[in-house]
Amino acid sequence: MFRRKLSRAAGAALALALSLAGVQAVGGTPASADVGAAVRTVYYDASRAGEFRTNFDQAAAIWNSRVSNVRLVAGTPATVTIYVDSGWPRAYVYGLGRGVIYMGWQAVNEGYNRTRIASHEFGHILGLPDRRTGLCSDLMSGSSAPVSCTNAYPSATEAAQVNSLFAGSRTTADVAGTFVWPGSDEISPLVVNGRPATENYPWMVYTSGCTGTLIKSNWMVTADHCPTPASVRVGSIDRTSGGTVVGVSRAVSHPTIDVKLFQLASSVSYTPAVIPTSSGAVGTATRIIGWGQTCPTRGCGPAPTIAHELDTSIVTDTRCRGINAPYEICTDNTNGNSGACYGDSGGPQVRMINGVWNLIGATSRAGNLNPTCATGPSIYGDLPSIRSWINTQVGGLPV
Repeated sequence: MFRRKLSRAAGAALALALSLAGVQAVGGTPASADVGAAVRTVYYDASRAGEFRTNFDQAAAIWNSRVSNVRLVAGTPATVTIYVDSGWPRAYVYGLGRGVIYMGWQAVNEGYNRTRIASHEFGHILGLPDRRTGLCSDLMSGSSAPVSCTNAYPSATEAAQVNSLFAGSRTTADVAGTFVWPGSDEISPLVVNGRPATENYPWMVYTSGCTGTLIKSNWMVTADHCPTPASVRVGSIDRTSGGTVVGVSRAVSHPTIDVKLFQLASSVSYTPAVIPTSSGAVGTATRIIGWGQTCPTRGCGPAPTIAHELDTSIVTDTRCRGINAPYEICTDNTNGNSGACYGDSGGPQVRMINGVWNLIGATSRAGNLNPTCATGPSIYGDLPSIRSWINTQVGGLPV
């Protein structure tokens, strides 16, 4: 009797906390538990989470309202420890129900909902990977959903997956991994030793610390590890003015490489870049363009206001470490000291075909794992190699 009364009191207090925080308590019963499955308790310690502790308590209550085979409880012995720092939110999962979570200020400062982040990171601890569908209704869509998304509840499918995991015996490395809010713990590259843009490229897009390219009147492409912003600036080489600022309605990530598509909330009138059927052979002359750090060491200077460009070329895949050769391009560091650097990813790599710039790549990462920029070739997503996938996602590319 005493335990039941205590549980009701705690539930009432938590419901009040959820209400005050603006988190709606959705009615209905949790996803059905698998017959014969024992309910497992996962204890978490949010004492080091500072002001976000309440958000994790809210997130735990949300998960407990939606699943039946596992309960998240603040207490000991804790198998989940939660910290806070200035980086991106992330989860280091050691096994089912075990790991470390960091609530990072970087996402909060960009406007992402705190309780959604907390609930998302708990999802990783409960065995769910990122699913960058761009849908607010999917909790594990994470940063691919618009910044305005406040949904902190798992979908019915996500809840069922967690119930299924905890009904079985998966407790070790089969669910382990590192999961970072924007898809990577680095927001990287652009141009070192380039020059200010010599053309007013109409398909350039500035997107919240990254670069992108317009590929249809209402679609653009960037790097998957870039966060999904509320809006982007299209059609200007000046990241602070000109062009058109338009909202982002959803994001779709490629399942294999570091490429992501943003659907714009409305169409724009600028001419999109053409994606050809081939990126070109080794030796093909290309140009990379974007905003970002123009000096080679991290934090050595701010991003330029005007986009920079650099003429370079495609080199053999063997010069890039960790390249996914069928779907990525290895691009030279011109003169041994020019190329991609910290500040912008997703920027366009283009080649001239019949007098028109054609889009062949999206900036991804360094090809030599060296933290000093432009000391080796860089890796770009090969857009012609996934052209059919892009065509399907956007409902047909311009002819």
